[in-house]
Amino acid sequence: MRIRTHDQRSRGGADGTAARTRGSTLGPPDVRSFPRVAPVSVHVASHVRLHGVQTGWVAIKRAHVRLPRPAALRLPAIMADPRWAAPKPILSWVIEHPDGLILVDAGERAQANDLHAYTRGADPGTRAFITHNFRIYVHPDDELGATLRRLGYTVRDIRAVVQTHLHFDHAGGLVHVPHAPVLVGPAELAGRRAAPVGALRARWPRNFAPQPVTYTGRALPGFPHSAALTPAGDVAVVPTPGHSDGHQSVIVFGSDRAYLLGGNVTFDERQVRRRELAGIVQNVAVSRQSVDAVRRFVSAQPTVYLPSHDPEALARLAAQQVTTLELSA
Repeated sequence: MRIRTHDQRSRGGADGTAARTRGSTLGPPDVRSFPRVAPVSVHVASHVRLHGVQTGWVAIKRAHVRLPRPAALRLPAIMADPRWAAPKPILSWVIEHPDGLILVDAGERAQANDLHAYTRGADPGTRAFITHNFRIYVHPDDELGATLRRLGYTVRDIRAVVQTHLHFDHAGGLVHVPHAPVLVGPAELAGRRAAPVGALRARWPRNFAPQPVTYTGRALPGFPHSAALTPAGDVAVVPTPGHSDGHQSVIVFGSDRAYLLGGNVTFDERQVRRRELAGIVQNVAVSRQSVDAVRRFVSAQPTVYLPSHDPEALARLAAQQVTTLELSA
């Protein structure tokens, strides 16, 4: 499929909104008071555009954001923490490529605004953890379908969906693209639960059948293997487990820099610069390895690092701002 081109005003994330996402509160913040944010679209190469889109806001606990000590008590620490971090964006990415439109993470939908209703059908532990530790706000006009229309597309134009992972705030929008193949890390659906902790199977599309990615492609700095999504190899998937067992990231190679769509490897750029871990990780040691792999990639070539919940990510995309590591970390 040959992709149409279009012009889209880019102002999301660069209008001062990020300044409101710092600090913390006792008790959950009112996520409904936070503004809608327009997509950001940039040419990353002569034939490729990258669009950053925000489907909504998520509020989580302070202990959720940064790994507490002792790390073995990270989940009880999150449950017990009365402090809420400032709301964070829920970001998805649309790669406009001559070989077709690729969506990275489907985002969330407005039904999640009522988490008590949205989590019906989940196992009791998952439901309790989500309803106690998350608040979501998605404006109906910011769901995936409406956002794609603002970019000049429809959901039918999506050739493939790459899920960094299947946690509910990244996968709720999959109902909008039931026709498209969904690519997940092979470990994401492995094991007894057949779903990662934090996923809501009841909210997946009917007959959901994701395809596991096989990382047998070329080595990249920090990553012994990758999986090419395009014949030219300018869009690739790399394994970055830790946040979930099958977590993966997407790299778009632009004309003079790479764009690493990092999902939840870290919550923001600062954590990867400083070699810090997020507070909610499935495996601490493996998560550390993934952060180190990302750091090796970033140090090997100019890279714009774009995690899914970073309040500064859209502004960095608009400026095409390269990430600089703190080498003493």
